[in-house]
Amino acid sequence: MLNSMRNSVGSIGAKILLGLLVVAFAAWGLEGVFAARTQTVAAKVGNAEIQVQDFARTFEGRLQALRSTTGASLTPEDARRSGFDRIVLDQMATETALSEEANALGLDASDEAVSTAIMEFPQFQDAYGKFDRTAYDANLQRNYLRQNEFEENIRRDLARDALLQSIGTGTTAPRTLAEALYKYRNEKRAFDYITLGPSDVDDPGEPTEDQLATFHQENAVLFTAPEFRKVSYVALTVKDVAAGLEKSEQDLKVEYNSRIDAYTTPERRRVEQIVFDTEEEAKEAAKKIADGEPFAKLAETRGLSAQDVSLGIQTKEGLPGALSDAAFAPTEPGLLEPVGTALGWSLLNILSIEPRTVVTFEDAKDDLKEELTTTEARQLVPERSVDLDDQLAGGSSLKEAAEQSGARYAEILAIDATGRDENGDRVVDLPDDPEFLERIFATDVGEEPILIEGTTGDYFSLKVEEITEAALRPLDTIKDQVSGAWEVSEREKALEKLMASYVEELNGGGDLVELAKELDLDVKSAGPGTRTDRSLGLSVELLGEIFEAEQGNALQGESSDSLNRVVGIITEIVPATSEEDITAIDRSTEGYAARLAQDFVDQFTRTARSRHPIQTNQQAIDAVFTNPGGGYGGYGGGHGGGY
Repeated sequence: MLNSMRNSVGSIGAKILLGLLVVAFAAWGLEGVFAARTQTVAAKVGNAEIQVQDFARTFEGRLQALRSTTGASLTPEDARRSGFDRIVLDQMATETALSEEANALGLDASDEAVSTAIMEFPQFQDAYGKFDRTAYDANLQRNYLRQNEFEENIRRDLARDALLQSIGTGTTAPRTLAEALYKYRNEKRAFDYITLGPSDVDDPGEPTEDQLATFHQENAVLFTAPEFRKVSYVALTVKDVAAGLEKSEQDLKVEYNSRIDAYTTPERRRVEQIVFDTEEEAKEAAKKIADGEPFAKLAETRGLSAQDVSLGIQTKEGLPGALSDAAFAPTEPGLLEPVGTALGWSLLNILSIEPRTVVTFEDAKDDLKEELTTTEARQLVPERSVDLDDQLAGGSSLKEAAEQSGARYAEILAIDATGRDENGDRVVDLPDDPEFLERIFATDVGEEPILIEGTTGDYFSLKVEEITEAALRPLDTIKDQVSGAWEVSEREKALEKLMASYVEELNGGGDLVELAKELDLDVKSAGPGTRTDRSLGLSVELLGEIFEAEQGNALQGESSDSLNRVVGIITEIVPATSEEDITAIDRSTEGYAARLAQDFVDQFTRTARSRHPIQTNQQAIDAVFTNPGGGYGGYGGGHGGGY
């Protein structure tokens, strides 16, 4: 029996079968390992990796910075809708590519340089500007960073910065270039002119039938209806699903209470401080202030500037123990009694008090509900799309598939490539995804609908029922429109001809003032101004001509609003000389050198990005925001794949 089994295993067929099993198990095992590996990787940049937790941490940090800068209470979903997550990932990819280039060149930062950089971080310093180890450890813990991991990040940043600085350092721009550009930009010219509009020419009268027909044909592009398509579609959108979800008042209150810190702005105080060696000195200084000497004057006598004594706007947690208790004890601004600290005796002056504020539940609950239902909808839409896809694959019509899956079905009688109907009105309630319109005009009539996942997380499927080709609208249906356009055209041609005759008259020795009197118009003056001075009221094209012509030349062109035309004479030319502003030219030379340096850095950065292309693991990135186990900010992994 055993011999029989051994012989069977030794046969060619058995070896092939065993080989297939080994390959199958190996592939299964490798796929599992790969999934486990890639779920922690947000993207690959060349051979380097951006970890999911690093992306999540960076996204949160830069979102907080954006909130601080704009003052807006942006949610992660708000930021993602505007593409902020892609911006952050792209920035991280650029930094990673540059770090790879620095590594390839053998650039590194010393331990001493890393230590110095860390100690200069304001977040890691106490109120006196000294490195605070406790603050350092607390910041790392708050941001889920290990010390060695953070220090390696700093080392990479320093090496990358050294690389970029070496590329831009020593770049110079020729002074002659700065002088030439200075003269070009700062030359000034004055232009006296009169203004005429289409109403200042004779009425062209009523057009003949032949004139209308000719104008209609010659300007067909103005009167051609675009291609329209009749479409039916089914859409499963995050917005629609979210609108059908409910959140109880209790659920919203629980969520609100869990985020109360985000809705709370702590009390803040603007504080000034002067430190004395002894209590007696501090009390003597306080007495001087009580007697009327300003705090700023006292600081000045001690050789301190306003910046030296300012602690800025502080929260209670932002100041060390004794100073914090003293600064936040009084209920009104003013000078405080001297406070003893390890560094001496501090005299504190409270300039202003911003009370603690809390966004109430009533004010927050609508936004909370929208955020929570949208987050839940983003998880439900992919699940429901499976049923919708099955319905379509099973032969159901779009309408039947919508009814069975809970998606939205709609019909559009006519839509053009810009999303407007035959009356020029925008078609409402379309899926937000920009790909929707593109798909309509990339699909043939009768083509079987397929389910498409859009770039915004929505799903849709459509069927083009009918196409109305672009065509010139018949003259008899738009006669009034054509007649109106003809009149405008005739007036513009007559005005152009009239202005040309005035230019000829002025260049032949005519007087602008006399011409203005004949026409009962006022002479206006523009300038002297530079060629980029938009306040002159002249079009860019006319300004360009004015700066190319000679003094005394007559010119005509459009006003800056393009509604009227002007004709006038160049009355003054004020050249700019390099002797006028040596400082400005020097500054320009430095500015051009800086721009050249930046151009070199930008070019190097683009080259680095091309040498280290990015491959994004979208599933892992999406999981940062949607994975219930990790959740946003929890740095949860994805489901593998994605490259």
